[in-house]
Amino acid sequence: MRALLVAVLLVATGCGAPAGDPTPAGAPDLTATDLAFVDLVIPQNESALAALALTATRPGSALRPVAAQVEARYRAELAQVRDLLARTGRQESDQHDGHDMPGMITAAELAAVGFAEGPDFDQQLKALLRTHFEEARTVARAELSGGTSKQVLELGAGIDSSRAEFLALI
Repeated sequence: MRALLVAVLLVATGCGAPAGDPTPAGAPDLTATDLAFVDLVIPQNESALAALALTATRPGSALRPVAAQVEARYRAELAQVRDLLARTGRQESDQHDGHDMPGMITAAELAAVGFAEGPDFDQQLKALLRTHFEEARTVARAELSGGTSKQVLELGAGIDSSRAEFLALI
């Protein structure tokens, strides 16, 4: 039910590409739900990458191996999403810029974790990542229940699965 509510809210608040954007011939046809999901994957992944990058300055962090694994997956997803947008003739949207949404790691949260030391750093980063992974699964499930594009549905299934794996690592 929560996944459906997320999908409805994303579409109702105007998330997705503007109406009337032409889709190039042969490109995947994306619904408003598909576009809302794709538009959210980018800032979600980018905010998480910023948090994961903090482990590079913490040689003793137990999260460094996890960060490397997650970072590789997130960068691959970003490339996939950007390629999909390019093939549909759409630009990246900044409609979520500055939003304090569940699972979106904010600048204030990054700063707080950045000041943490030792075990406190790992604990704070784990808490942020756990929330992020759980919300990414919720949003992916909204796509799986309401999206129609084969490519975006595959992305959603991959995100749901990988975030479950990442949750088990932390």
